[in-house]
Amino acid sequence: MAQDFDAIIVGSGAGGGVAAWVLASKGWKVALLEKGRSAYPSLGAPVLRQSLWGNDELRRRRFFGFHDPFIEPRTIVQAAGGQAEQKEFQGLGVTVGGGTVFYDGDCPRVTQLDLRMLSTFGAVPGASVVDWPISYDDLAPHYDEVERLIGVQGAADADPFAEKRNAYPMPPGRPAKVGTLLSKGAKSLGYHPHPMPMANNSIAYRGRPACVDCGFCAMGCPIDAKGSTAVTVIRDALLTGNLTLFAECCVTKVVATPKGDHATGVEYLDKDGKPATLNAKHIILAANAIETPRLLLASEIGNSSGLVGKNLMFHMVFAAVGTFEEEIRSYRSRVVAHALADFTVPDGSADYIRGGYVELGGQIQPVEFGATLPRQVHKTMMVDGKFRRKIGSVSMMGEDMPQEANRVELDPKVRDVYGRPVARVTYVRHAHDQAVVDRYMPKLTAIAKAAGATGVQEVDFVAQDGVPESKHLLGTTRMGDDKATSVTDKWGRMHDLDNVWVADGGVYPTSTAFNPTLTQQALAHRMATYLLNPAGQGKVTP
Repeated sequence: MAQDFDAIIVGSGAGGGVAAWVLASKGWKVALLEKGRSAYPSLGAPVLRQSLWGNDELRRRRFFGFHDPFIEPRTIVQAAGGQAEQKEFQGLGVTVGGGTVFYDGDCPRVTQLDLRMLSTFGAVPGASVVDWPISYDDLAPHYDEVERLIGVQGAADADPFAEKRNAYPMPPGRPAKVGTLLSKGAKSLGYHPHPMPMANNSIAYRGRPACVDCGFCAMGCPIDAKGSTAVTVIRDALLTGNLTLFAECCVTKVVATPKGDHATGVEYLDKDGKPATLNAKHIILAANAIETPRLLLASEIGNSSGLVGKNLMFHMVFAAVGTFEEEIRSYRSRVVAHALADFTVPDGSADYIRGGYVELGGQIQPVEFGATLPRQVHKTMMVDGKFRRKIGSVSMMGEDMPQEANRVELDPKVRDVYGRPVARVTYVRHAHDQAVVDRYMPKLTAIAKAAGATGVQEVDFVAQDGVPESKHLLGTTRMGDDKATSVTDKWGRMHDLDNVWVADGGVYPTSTAFNPTLTQQALAHRMATYLLNPAGQGKVTP
């Protein structure tokens, strides 16, 4: 017999974890289903103890806690009319906490300009640029709450291009040497570097210790200093007694009524591979912008607009990697501790093209470095390590133009270990995106040289093999006021179903110029707050 809940949440990452806390904290009975395992033996206990994560690059290469392309392959089409190829790409975290277990922790907010790209800059030929149906003021109180819950460090007045805001819960952490050098170079060119807002504790915060700058954020924090949803909001929700966590449970279908306008629950495979069912009043999908449309398409619901899976976006990432004479050992710090937003605002030039947020830092770990070396020189280079110990990166996240042709579909031939059609992604870079690279790569190089880099290598990650590398998955269930041109409304509720909601990056209408995780969490917080009290219009109350 199926178990009944007030809400079922599919996916325990950025949005799913926040939604679980908001609802459980107000007394809702919530089921949180996560396909991956939990690496936190004491997550629901009164005292949070050591996790299973560690400074272990080999675990990542063996897909511990990550999307495993051997059991869940994906296919990609990289040219109009091209053939689908099976490739490893966009492997986010598959574990309790999702991608927030492994991200750098970068938490900038968007600006009002990010939400008004069509009104500000006009249409882009071949792209489906739109304005967001909400404003920055709609998000601001939810940003405040999420920053408090997960713990974000930063300096409120350091970025002159940011929107007005309250103080951060924590001050900036220890500055990294690589970021300090690059910031000095950026300042000499008239730019405005500032401490990167990060969900890494700079001080002991809410029962978790301060970051020790070990440099292995991407492997999962072994001391729980990083504010993943697992050790913050999911743990908080478990302690209310109102959240039931179903780890190692893969949802295969959203079950709907014959009319397809109301969901009754989900079907899933439990940790033993046996089929099971859960029922709920509301279903919240937070699997990510590839897996959520994959589930919707497999369930054959919610697609009257034909836009489910379309307008897939990734931030395009390109960088100037500088080599310095002195040892700066960037691998010993947080991955990115400094940033600048100068290129996200018009500079007065007639041919201005908007750039993205610039990260000053970068690192390369021993296994990652060693894997790039020829066997003959491997030992010498690993011992000397001159390149690994002396590099710094100036990287930009450029906006990825939304295109309906860039999309997620069900592959008609390839199936995963669960017997489901895999996600087939079609992605071709828009000419506008290439223009952004051409305009800003020289500026990134100039910053590295001004900081003292004696050699600079320019790297366009998409141009290398055509596969986006940012791990920022956006746009495939975009929100809007018109059900003919969007999939969800401004709260994240699907236009076609009265009780199915989306709480991941799929609701983004445009990609914005900033790291998306904090905004995804603010959107999820806003959605869940509205779900609790629609008459309150998403207003945050104590």
